[in-house]
Amino acid sequence: MALSEWRGRWKGRTAWVVGSSAAWQRLDPRFFDDKDTIALNYVGPTFGLSDRALTVTQYADIPDKLREQGWWGTVFAPDRKIQGGPGPEPEYNSDVYTVRDLPPPALDFDPFLKYWPAPDEDRLFHGTTSLHMAMGLAWYLGCASLITVAADHGYWGGLTNAPEYPVQDVNKQTAQHIDSRWWLNHTDELARHLRSFGMGVYTMLPAVNANGEGLSFKGPRATIG
Repeated sequence: MALSEWRGRWKGRTAWVVGSSAAWQRLDPRFFDDKDTIALNYVGPTFGLSDRALTVTQYADIPDKLREQGWWGTVFAPDRKIQGGPGPEPEYNSDVYTVRDLPPPALDFDPFLKYWPAPDEDRLFHGTTSLHMAMGLAWYLGCASLITVAADHGYWGGLTNAPEYPVQDVNKQTAQHIDSRWWLNHTDELARHLRSFGMGVYTMLPAVNANGEGLSFKGPRATIG
């Protein structure tokens, strides 16, 4: 399926980019029912989001696993194996949008010069994590703003991911080095780049109420700079 079908489809709207952090201990999935949502990796089926939500993943094996779980929402995934070493090129069903020409993840991160798509180019930015790919998709969709929710690599109440999320250990090393280029600095850099286009980039903290009371958080900060 052609990625170009999605160019500007959410023009002027707000994208809610939803991760898997333990902030889900204070979230109700029904909150997203009437929102334009981009879910990361296994978030859609794990938390029972509407299949209106788009799914973005940088992992080549996740689309098939989502289908095995009965998740039939739209998925954006790489058309080649980015992680996991040598192996066959992934083959997807026709309901998965493949993202071509992705740069190497993590170590060569440069949204300003090398890898940011041209305005008329049908390509998604990749970056360090699926979160960055989702932020790039929100830009490609024409959104006026994006709000990240439960998309942090810190500890909420001592947990990195929500208890029901199928992957529990993947973020531990990143959480222990949260100020490294692997996540926080890159996310801030990408946010600044999106803001340079006039796009709003915000974070909602569901684990904390208006008085700052809620789950304990371990990390330099839970918001995008």
